[in-house]
Amino acid sequence: MNNIIVLLQKEWLELKQQRSMLLGILALPVMLTLIPLVSFYAVGATPGKTNVDEFSTQIARANPALANMNSQELGQSIMGQAFSTMFLLLPMILPSIIAAYSIVGEKSGRTLEPLLATPIKTWELLTGKMLASLLPSIVLTWICGAIFIGAVRAFAVSPRVSAAVVSPGWLTVLVVCAPLLALIAIAAMVAISARVNDPRTAQQWSAWIVVPFLALFFSQLTGVLVLSPLIAIVAAILLALIAGLSVWGATLLFQREVVLTRWT
Repeated sequence: MNNIIVLLQKEWLELKQQRSMLLGILALPVMLTLIPLVSFYAVGATPGKTNVDEFSTQIARANPALANMNSQELGQSIMGQAFSTMFLLLPMILPSIIAAYSIVGEKSGRTLEPLLATPIKTWELLTGKMLASLLPSIVLTWICGAIFIGAVRAFAVSPRVSAAVVSPGWLTVLVVCAPLLALIAIAAMVAISARVNDPRTAQQWSAWIVVPFLALFFSQLTGVLVLSPLIAIVAAILLALIAGLSVWGATLLFQREVVLTRWT
Protein backbone atom coordinates (compact mmCIF):
# COMPACT_ATOMS: atom_id res chain seq x y z
CA MET A 1 0.00 0.00 0.00
CA ASN A 2 2.86 2.39 0.77
CA ASN A 3 4.32 1.78 -2.67
CA ILE A 4 0.99 2.72 -4.29
CA ILE A 5 0.74 5.95 -2.27
CA VAL A 6 4.31 6.90 -3.13
CA LEU A 7 3.66 6.17 -6.81
CA LEU A 8 0.47 8.27 -6.72
CA GLN A 9 2.38 11.21 -5.29
CA LYS A 10 5.06 10.80 -7.96
CA GLU A 11 2.49 10.64 -10.78
CA TRP A 12 0.61 13.74 -9.62
CA LEU A 13 3.84 15.67 -9.15
CA GLU A 14 4.86 14.87 -12.72
CA LEU A 15 1.37 15.80 -13.92
CA LYS A 16 1.71 19.26 -12.35
CA GLN A 17 4.95 19.75 -14.27
CA GLN A 18 3.26 19.01 -17.61
CA ARG A 19 1.73 22.47 -18.00
CA SER A 20 0.43 22.05 -21.56
CA MET A 21 -1.20 18.71 -20.81
CA LEU A 22 -2.63 20.05 -17.56
CA LEU A 23 -4.16 22.98 -19.43
CA GLY A 24 -5.80 20.60 -21.90
CA ILE A 25 -7.13 18.44 -19.08
CA LEU A 26 -8.74 21.46 -17.40
CA ALA A 27 -9.99 23.08 -20.62
CA LEU A 28 -11.95 20.02 -21.76
CA PRO A 29 -14.30 19.86 -18.72
CA VAL A 30 -14.93 23.60 -18.98
CA MET A 31 -15.85 23.31 -22.64
CA LEU A 32 -18.05 20.24 -22.21
CA THR A 33 -19.87 21.98 -19.35
CA LEU A 34 -20.38 25.35 -21.01
CA ILE A 35 -21.68 23.99 -24.33
CA PRO A 36 -24.67 22.12 -22.81
CA LEU A 37 -25.46 24.94 -20.39
CA VAL A 38 -25.37 27.70 -23.03
CA SER A 39 -27.54 25.61 -25.35
CA PHE A 40 -29.94 24.77 -22.53
CA TYR A 41 -30.26 28.41 -21.48
CA ALA A 42 -30.67 29.61 -25.08
CA VAL A 43 -33.56 27.25 -25.73
CA GLY A 44 -35.24 28.29 -22.49
CA ALA A 45 -34.79 31.98 -23.28
CA THR A 46 -36.29 31.62 -26.74
CA PRO A 47 -40.05 32.35 -26.88
CA GLY A 48 -42.04 29.15 -27.26
CA LYS A 49 -43.69 28.22 -30.54
CA THR A 50 -47.41 27.77 -30.87
CA ASN A 51 -47.01 24.19 -32.08
CA VAL A 52 -44.59 21.32 -31.68
CA ASP A 53 -42.78 19.85 -34.69
CA GLU A 54 -43.21 16.21 -35.60
CA PHE A 55 -39.68 15.23 -34.57
CA SER A 56 -40.18 16.53 -31.03
CA THR A 57 -43.59 14.87 -30.86
CA GLN A 58 -42.08 11.47 -31.69
CA ILE A 59 -39.45 11.88 -28.99
CA ALA A 60 -42.12 12.90 -26.45
CA ARG A 61 -44.14 9.78 -27.25
CA ALA A 62 -41.13 7.56 -26.52
CA ASN A 63 -40.36 9.28 -23.20
CA PRO A 64 -43.17 9.49 -20.61
CA ALA A 65 -41.30 12.24 -18.73
CA LEU A 66 -41.90 14.57 -21.70
CA ALA A 67 -45.63 13.95 -22.02
CA ASN A 68 -47.97 16.97 -22.10
CA MET A 69 -45.13 19.52 -22.17
CA ASN A 70 -45.49 22.74 -24.11
CA SER A 71 -43.10 23.53 -26.95
CA GLN A 72 -40.63 25.49 -24.81
CA GLU A 73 -40.49 22.83 -22.10
CA LEU A 74 -40.17 20.07 -24.68
CA GLY A 75 -37.39 21.80 -26.59
CA GLN A 76 -35.40 22.51 -23.45
CA SER A 77 -35.88 18.97 -22.13
CA ILE A 78 -34.77 17.34 -25.38
CA MET A 79 -31.75 19.63 -25.59
CA GLY A 80 -30.82 19.03 -21.95
CA GLN A 81 -31.18 15.25 -22.16
CA ALA A 82 -29.12 15.02 -25.33
CA PHE A 83 -26.27 17.21 -24.11
CA SER A 84 -26.24 15.65 -20.65
CA THR A 85 -24.66 12.60 -22.24
CA MET A 86 -21.62 14.74 -23.11
CA PHE A 87 -20.49 14.31 -19.52
CA LEU A 88 -19.76 10.68 -20.36
CA LEU A 89 -16.96 11.94 -22.58
CA LEU A 90 -15.03 13.23 -19.59
CA PRO A 91 -14.40 9.88 -17.86
CA MET A 92 -13.28 8.44 -21.20
CA ILE A 93 -11.07 11.19 -22.61
CA LEU A 94 -9.45 12.62 -19.47
CA PRO A 95 -7.97 9.34 -18.17
CA SER A 96 -6.83 8.46 -21.68
CA ILE A 97 -4.79 11.67 -21.84
CA ILE A 98 -3.24 11.13 -18.42
CA ALA A 99 -2.62 7.40 -18.85
CA ALA A 100 -0.98 7.86 -22.27
CA TYR A 101 1.76 9.98 -20.71
CA SER A 102 1.85 7.90 -17.55
CA ILE A 103 3.52 4.97 -19.31
CA VAL A 104 4.60 6.00 -22.81
CA GLY A 105 5.62 9.44 -21.60
CA GLU A 106 7.84 7.87 -18.98
CA LYS A 107 9.34 5.64 -21.62
CA SER A 108 10.13 8.63 -23.81
CA GLY A 109 11.66 10.42 -20.84
CA ARG A 110 13.76 7.38 -19.90
CA THR A 111 12.21 7.21 -16.42
CA LEU A 112 10.13 4.06 -16.75
CA GLU A 113 13.01 1.58 -16.85
CA PRO A 114 14.42 2.61 -13.43
CA LEU A 115 10.91 2.38 -11.98
CA LEU A 116 10.39 -1.11 -13.39
CA ALA A 117 13.77 -2.17 -12.03
CA THR A 118 12.70 -1.39 -8.45
CA PRO A 119 11.21 -4.05 -6.14
CA ILE A 120 7.69 -2.64 -6.69
CA LYS A 121 5.27 -5.36 -7.76
CA THR A 122 3.53 -5.20 -11.13
CA TRP A 123 0.05 -4.99 -9.61
CA GLU A 124 1.20 -2.14 -7.34
CA LEU A 125 2.68 -0.33 -10.32
CA LEU A 126 -0.46 -0.67 -12.44
CA THR A 127 -2.76 0.13 -9.51
CA GLY A 128 -0.84 3.33 -8.77
CA LYS A 129 -0.81 4.45 -12.39
CA MET A 130 -4.49 3.61 -12.90
CA LEU A 131 -5.53 5.47 -9.74
CA ALA A 132 -3.40 8.45 -10.77
CA SER A 133 -5.53 8.71 -13.92
CA LEU A 134 -8.85 7.58 -12.43
CA LEU A 135 -9.16 9.82 -9.36
CA PRO A 136 -8.67 13.27 -10.96
CA SER A 137 -10.84 12.28 -13.93
CA ILE A 138 -13.75 11.21 -11.74
CA VAL A 139 -13.44 14.24 -9.46
CA LEU A 140 -13.54 16.59 -12.46
CA THR A 141 -16.47 14.69 -13.97
CA TRP A 142 -18.51 14.87 -10.77
CA ILE A 143 -17.69 18.56 -10.24
CA CYS A 144 -18.84 19.37 -13.77
CA GLY A 145 -21.92 17.21 -13.25
CA ALA A 146 -22.77 19.09 -10.06
CA ILE A 147 -22.41 22.43 -11.87
CA PHE A 148 -24.66 21.14 -14.65
CA ILE A 149 -27.31 20.01 -12.15
CA GLY A 150 -27.32 23.37 -10.40
CA ALA A 151 -27.49 25.31 -13.67
CA VAL A 152 -30.31 23.13 -15.04
CA ARG A 153 -32.38 23.77 -11.94
CA ALA A 154 -31.66 27.49 -12.23
CA PHE A 155 -32.33 27.85 -15.98
CA ALA A 156 -35.16 25.35 -16.46
CA VAL A 157 -38.43 26.97 -17.53
CA SER A 158 -40.33 24.64 -15.21
CA PRO A 159 -39.66 21.97 -12.55
CA ARG A 160 -40.78 19.32 -15.04
CA VAL A 161 -37.89 20.20 -17.33
CA SER A 162 -35.41 19.94 -14.48
CA ALA A 163 -36.82 16.55 -13.46
CA ALA A 164 -36.69 15.28 -17.04
CA VAL A 165 -33.06 16.31 -17.60
CA VAL A 166 -31.64 15.48 -14.16
CA SER A 167 -33.41 12.13 -14.06
CA PRO A 168 -32.65 9.18 -11.76
CA GLY A 169 -31.32 7.27 -14.75
CA TRP A 170 -28.86 10.03 -15.67
CA LEU A 171 -27.75 10.44 -12.05
CA THR A 172 -27.09 6.68 -11.85
CA VAL A 173 -24.99 6.87 -14.99
CA LEU A 174 -23.05 9.86 -13.68
CA VAL A 175 -22.33 8.38 -10.25
CA VAL A 176 -21.93 4.68 -11.05
CA CYS A 177 -21.17 4.28 -14.75
CA ALA A 178 -18.71 7.18 -15.09
CA PRO A 179 -16.03 5.58 -12.86
CA LEU A 180 -16.46 2.28 -14.71
CA LEU A 181 -16.09 4.00 -18.08
CA ALA A 182 -12.94 5.71 -16.82
CA LEU A 183 -11.51 2.40 -15.62
CA ILE A 184 -12.19 0.77 -18.99
CA ALA A 185 -10.53 3.67 -20.79
CA ILE A 186 -7.49 3.51 -18.50
CA ALA A 187 -7.15 -0.27 -18.89
CA ALA A 188 -7.34 0.09 -22.66
CA MET A 189 -4.72 2.83 -22.57
CA VAL A 190 -2.41 0.73 -20.38
CA ALA A 191 -2.70 -2.13 -22.88
CA ILE A 192 -2.07 0.20 -25.81
CA SER A 193 0.77 2.00 -24.05
CA ALA A 194 2.51 -1.30 -23.38
CA ARG A 195 2.82 -1.81 -27.12
CA VAL A 196 3.61 1.64 -28.53
CA ASN A 197 6.45 4.09 -27.94
CA ASP A 198 4.81 7.45 -28.64
CA PRO A 199 2.14 9.17 -26.48
CA ARG A 200 0.41 10.63 -29.55
CA THR A 201 0.10 7.19 -31.12
CA ALA A 202 -1.43 5.89 -27.90
CA GLN A 203 -3.94 8.75 -27.83
CA GLN A 204 -4.90 8.15 -31.47
CA TRP A 205 -5.72 4.54 -30.68
CA SER A 206 -7.74 5.64 -27.66
CA ALA A 207 -9.99 7.78 -29.88
CA TRP A 208 -11.96 4.61 -30.69
CA ILE A 209 -13.21 4.61 -27.10
CA VAL A 210 -15.46 7.58 -27.98
CA VAL A 211 -17.44 5.60 -30.59
CA PRO A 212 -19.90 4.05 -28.07
CA PHE A 213 -20.56 7.56 -26.72
CA LEU A 214 -21.61 8.78 -30.16
CA ALA A 215 -24.13 5.94 -30.40
CA LEU A 216 -25.54 6.88 -27.00
CA PHE A 217 -25.66 10.60 -27.86
CA PHE A 218 -27.64 10.15 -31.07
CA SER A 219 -29.89 7.50 -29.51
CA GLN A 220 -30.76 9.93 -26.72
CA LEU A 221 -31.19 12.82 -29.17
CA THR A 222 -33.58 10.93 -31.46
CA GLY A 223 -35.56 9.33 -28.65
CA VAL A 224 -34.50 5.79 -29.53
CA LEU A 225 -33.04 5.37 -26.03
CA VAL A 226 -34.77 6.57 -22.86
CA LEU A 227 -32.27 6.57 -20.01
CA SER A 228 -34.37 4.99 -17.27
CA PRO A 229 -33.01 3.76 -13.91
CA LEU A 230 -33.39 0.14 -15.07
CA ILE A 231 -31.33 0.75 -18.21
CA ALA A 232 -28.72 2.61 -16.16
CA ILE A 233 -28.42 -0.27 -13.66
CA VAL A 234 -28.14 -2.87 -16.44
CA ALA A 235 -25.50 -0.70 -18.14
CA ALA A 236 -23.60 -0.43 -14.85
CA ILE A 237 -23.55 -4.21 -14.43
CA LEU A 238 -22.31 -4.73 -17.99
CA LEU A 239 -19.69 -2.01 -17.60
CA ALA A 240 -18.50 -3.57 -14.34
CA LEU A 241 -17.94 -6.88 -16.13
CA ILE A 242 -16.17 -5.17 -19.02
CA ALA A 243 -14.04 -3.13 -16.60
CA GLY A 244 -12.98 -6.27 -14.72
CA LEU A 245 -12.03 -8.04 -17.95
CA SER A 246 -10.24 -4.94 -19.24
CA VAL A 247 -8.09 -4.60 -16.12
CA TRP A 248 -7.30 -8.31 -16.18
CA GLY A 249 -6.35 -8.15 -19.87
CA ALA A 250 -4.22 -5.04 -19.40
CA THR A 251 -2.37 -6.72 -16.53
CA LEU A 252 -1.60 -9.72 -18.73
CA LEU A 253 -0.42 -7.57 -21.63
CA PHE A 254 1.82 -5.39 -19.46
CA GLN A 255 4.94 -7.51 -19.07
CA ARG A 256 7.67 -5.55 -17.31
CA GLU A 257 10.41 -7.84 -18.61
CA VAL A 258 9.38 -7.11 -22.20
CA VAL A 259 9.21 -3.40 -21.49
CA LEU A 260 12.70 -3.45 -19.98
CA THR A 261 14.38 -5.52 -22.70
CA ARG A 262 12.53 -4.89 -25.98
CA TRP A 263 11.27 -1.32 -26.04
CA THR A 264 13.36 0.89 -28.27
